[in-house]
Amino acid sequence: MRRLVCIGFLALGAALAALASGAIAAQVLSGFGLPPVSFSAVILALAFAILAAMIGIIGLARSEPAALPLAEIHHGPPDWRASAQHLSALTAYAGVPLGYLLGPWLTWLVWRRHSSWLDAHGRAALNFALTISIFYVSALILIFVFVGFILLALLVVFHILVVVRNAWRASVSLPAHYPLSINFLR
Repeated sequence: MRRLVCIGFLALGAALAALASGAIAAQVLSGFGLPPVSFSAVILALAFAILAAMIGIIGLARSEPAALPLAEIHHGPPDWRASAQHLSALTAYAGVPLGYLLGPWLTWLVWRRHSSWLDAHGRAALNFALTISIFYVSALILIFVFVGFILLALLVVFHILVVVRNAWRASVSLPAHYPLSINFLR
């Protein structure tokens, strides 16, 4: 029953994100600005979408069996999948709604049982994705006082730089290190 509720939250988040993204795309393509009421509704839909997806992903990830012991040092050639786990967060900038959250979660889900190294990198990428979600929701809410636009721009730059840095670290067999990351999954 718990898994079903978590899947429901994840589906609700994905549906709200797709709806809000579609509304934004329609307005951009039509060339007209959103009226203030519609703009507020889109921003709040995005915030609720992020929160619902976070609840679903945390619930599903925590319902999984205990993880393998975390690997601090990787012996052997670098595994491209560790870098891919980090870079999957950039799918949001390619237009995938909630891609920064769904990419790391799905890649971790698929590859975590292959090695403790992949599990550790996937958990680190997912923890950072969940943490950055909190920052995005905060910035979305602050859009109403116009500070949010600046915060969103700074968050996007910070997110891209940190994700690319950790993908590089994985490619040279170094452990992941995400600053400001909250450990939702241990």
